[in-house]
Amino acid sequence: MKPFLPALFLTSCCLADFADLRTIEHGLREDPGVVVNSQGKAQHDLSIRGSGYTGAGVSLNGLNLKVPYSAHFGSELPLPGNLFLEPEVRTGLDNASGSLAGTVAYTTAPREEQTQDSMGLGSKEQYQATLFGSSEYFGGVIDWEKARKIDHGKNDLEREDTGIFVQFPAGGWVFDILSTLRTKEFGAQGYYGIPKQVYAEQRTDDFLTFFSATKGELDDAFFRTSASLREFDDEYAIPSELFTNEVVSRHGAVMAEGRTLEIQHIALNLRGDLEYERISGDVGTHDRLRGSVMVLPEVRFERVVFKAGLNSVFQSDESAEWLPLAGIDWLASDNGTVYASYSETERQPDYETLYYNGPYRTGNPLLEQQHSQNTELGFRQFLSASLDWKIAGFHRRMDHASDWIGGVATDLGTLKVAGIDTGIGFYPTENVRLTAYYQWVHKDNELTGGLYETDYPEHLLNLSAQWRFLDEYTLQFAQTTRWQTENPARTGSDFGAEASLGLHWEPRFANNVRLSFLVDNLWGSNFEAIPGLEPRPTTASAGMAVRW
Repeated sequence: MKPFLPALFLTSCCLADFADLRTIEHGLREDPGVVVNSQGKAQHDLSIRGSGYTGAGVSLNGLNLKVPYSAHFGSELPLPGNLFLEPEVRTGLDNASGSLAGTVAYTTAPREEQTQDSMGLGSKEQYQATLFGSSEYFGGVIDWEKARKIDHGKNDLEREDTGIFVQFPAGGWVFDILSTLRTKEFGAQGYYGIPKQVYAEQRTDDFLTFFSATKGELDDAFFRTSASLREFDDEYAIPSELFTNEVVSRHGAVMAEGRTLEIQHIALNLRGDLEYERISGDVGTHDRLRGSVMVLPEVRFERVVFKAGLNSVFQSDESAEWLPLAGIDWLASDNGTVYASYSETERQPDYETLYYNGPYRTGNPLLEQQHSQNTELGFRQFLSASLDWKIAGFHRRMDHASDWIGGVATDLGTLKVAGIDTGIGFYPTENVRLTAYYQWVHKDNELTGGLYETDYPEHLLNLSAQWRFLDEYTLQFAQTTRWQTENPARTGSDFGAEASLGLHWEPRFANNVRLSFLVDNLWGSNFEAIPGLEPRPTTASAGMAVRW
């Protein structure tokens, strides 16, 4: 289920003067196209169109961000959300070089001069503090969070983030450099499918350095290249079993992509990427290489744009594959577009799925690479400046999809997924924002009882509202309602309804101060985001942010 945030972190279209200091895995909870299944406050699985956590990922300036050992941490980037433009959930043809089902694509935003401090506290012994500063070209952030008794009595969290960021223009280019370090220690009782009564603990250290250079506008002719180096140290222990598992992941990646100028209604989309990953530790030492080259010509015929090409993918221990890509956009009216696409992509399972061996879970080194075939047909329309909507049908065929069933990483064979999603946004004034999103998903899996791929919402409804009134107050409400597919591994209800209600106050006598209040899990929902996972109780929190 999509959990919600301490009031300190809530944002609104009406709060432009204050920076959004959340890290991206927190900000994703407001995106209707992404389901965030959190284990406490420490670990966040992403799901796009009913996918398991291994089928959804995150990219930054076109480069896929990964933790090779475990896709459980694929959503993490410990930098505040105001460094990035609003994310775009990419599926279909736009996701040809991304994750198996979909990718949340982030793009760095222009820097602004700003200094902001914030702090917050909440019930269940929650504390948080952030210091953020940015000039036109350079800035940094320090973020600290501590919480006790998050779900189980022994499940606590202590998190420390530090980061620096540089952005500067030169010769028509924009250059970005980011460097981050995150340390987390948390109780993991009942996490990852182990029994609720079994206490576990985990520590992660995540160091990431990222570089990007962009020339041109991304919706026109452009060229962009990005590169990253990442080291992720994961130490997991179950004291009662005298079990520890420590693995160090290293990941290096480089990407270049672009679109040529349109000449006589013809343009060319090009992309190439290369990544190397290596793990070492208690699961052994393993490494592999993956690369791809995409060539995608496009032709424009008045109101129709047609694209067709190939994506060549090569991976260690696998034969090179030539994957077809095709898409069409038809401007059916001045403000409405019909679109259709077909794409394929391939990925090897993460190392945890292959090699983990613990008291309650066992990986499967015989799992084969996964092949995803994605078809999409949709319509989007901007009826006015205050009203837009979209609807799409999709089908995904997954060869060698996998899930954790009975504590064992299991090959599901060929999995067929069909669904519909639709969304509407209504913005009657600059102070009011209303959105709704509905999704229906069906899978034909024969095996059941899994924790992720075979456990998904058949029906999902997200509602959100933001209203600024009396020039000082902003009220926010968010509701996620879902009906989960039947799953024998689920011990609780298949129905979940979680909501949050928050209030921001920007007093006139102190226009550089914002006070925030929130009630989280407003209805006291006991829905298990992952089968067997203890839900978080209703909590209240308050926060204060100060601009300098």
